[in-house]
Amino acid sequence: MDTAKLSRKYQIVVPKEVRKKMNLRVGERVAVYGVDENRAMLVRRPKSYTDALQGLGKEVWEALGGADKYIREERASWDKKSA
Repeated sequence: MDTAKLSRKYQIVVPKEVRKKMNLRVGERVAVYGVDENRAMLVRRPKSYTDALQGLGKEVWEALGGADKYIREERASWDKKSA
């Protein structure tokens, strides 16, 4: 496990081993998420959030039988309610 010291300006240097594993380069942006009071997560910022999120939740739609099936069933329930 690598460690880093927090400076007076609340800055840290990402340890070399972590930079190598994540293939981080100078000037690259990273996001830091506070997980809880003792942990934080460092994540490379994607070039495009749209591309990074594409396909997220795919397994949910597959479990429902696909989006088309779900939409047909949902619309059919509307027809039953209005009758």
